[in-house]
Amino acid sequence: MNACVRSCEVRSVLALGFGVTGQAVASYCHRHDLDVFVSESRALSQEEQRWLRERGIPFEHGKNTDRGLHSADLVVLSPGVAANHPVIREAVSRGIDVSSELEFAESVAAKRPIIAVTGTNGKGSTVTLIEAILAVEGRRVCVCGNIGTPYIAMVDTLAEVDVVVIEVSSFQLEQCTTFHPNIGVLTNLSPDHVDRHGSMEAYRAAKARMFQGQTTDDVAVLPSAWRDRFREGDARRVLYDGEDAHLDAAFRSWSEHERMNLLAAWAASSCLVPELSRSDLDPSDLHAALAEPFRLEAIGTVSGVRVINDSKSTNAASAVAALRAVREPAVLLLGGRSKGAGYEALLHQVSGSSLRAVVLYGEAAGEFDVLLRPVGIPVVRVQTVEQAVSAGLRHVRAGDALLFSPACSSFDQFANYAERGREFNRLIALQDGFSPPSPLLIP
Repeated sequence: MNACVRSCEVRSVLALGFGVTGQAVASYCHRHDLDVFVSESRALSQEEQRWLRERGIPFEHGKNTDRGLHSADLVVLSPGVAANHPVIREAVSRGIDVSSELEFAESVAAKRPIIAVTGTNGKGSTVTLIEAILAVEGRRVCVCGNIGTPYIAMVDTLAEVDVVVIEVSSFQLEQCTTFHPNIGVLTNLSPDHVDRHGSMEAYRAAKARMFQGQTTDDVAVLPSAWRDRFREGDARRVLYDGEDAHLDAAFRSWSEHERMNLLAAWAASSCLVPELSRSDLDPSDLHAALAEPFRLEAIGTVSGVRVINDSKSTNAASAVAALRAVREPAVLLLGGRSKGAGYEALLHQVSGSSLRAVVLYGEAAGEFDVLLRPVGIPVVRVQTVEQAVSAGLRHVRAGDALLFSPACSSFDQFANYAERGREFNRLIALQDGFSPPSPLLIP
């Protein structure tokens, strides 16, 4: 982004998209007396329209046109808007600046150290762990980004903050040209979002945008497996799983992927605060911080069957991690909208598992059916999550687990993975023989 709101070069903004991010952009502009026009391709709800009208914000919905470009100095994108969107191309042809929400926020925020975390899986957990680790040293942390609250929604609160920790998705990074953190963390990388980016290399390149603007004063925290594929930028490289990486015996009960997230979080935190001591880490406190909804969440039992809600699993690698974390025989519920790649690793994991059956639902059911039939594990196809729950419970036995780890996006039937997770919880709670969860979740 070339324009700077604080120097009054930007007076009028087109907010392209009106999900959580678009509303935060519109709200910021309204609070700071910037003209803003909202363009959303879906039909807005009555509540959303009322919110805009109460603030005097003009809008269009059900389509995106160039109407908002007539007076715009800047277009700010929501993460769901692809970089080649026709309105963006038209804005560029007119010489109008186009910005990601991250860069818009960065241009108006008080300057604070930024730790940004990206990767296929573990981003949210790593961000949460960084917050918990820095809190031990009394650091006041603003957590935002893809984890829930957009960065732009937090910029007016940074006077009370020591460091900003941002979870960053490939969709956000794809839109960035100047954003770069003081400390950038890549947790891992596996095939995902090929439906958006077109190829694994394009997906990698989107992630790499976080590092390309980094200078010698910055740090890039990487897994050793990807050190040679992320050479962008001039930052000092730190391998979080290198030869010196270790955890105390107290963390041995943690699953492998959570130990890796903790190592990444520790590396990032200690780069910011070198005086941190590993002896200050309390495994129970850190594990409690990781009890996030819909990520390997044990929600109770149905007639002696442990039910696990892993709705946050939106790609193959996260479902693989879930299968590795579940030790008893299980029935796996898969489905949603396919990400288009990475499912060979899931096939390999299913082939070596003790699954009693796999239940497939949603748009991806046919694709998974073709993939999994040769494995020899019983496969059941249904249409909806409700039908998947019923079919799954028919195939489990007392002492088993019912694992809802879809490995797909939710967008065929739900607005997001949280809505999908809440519906799964509701359906389970309605079952005869349902008992609430015990306090101990999956380690």
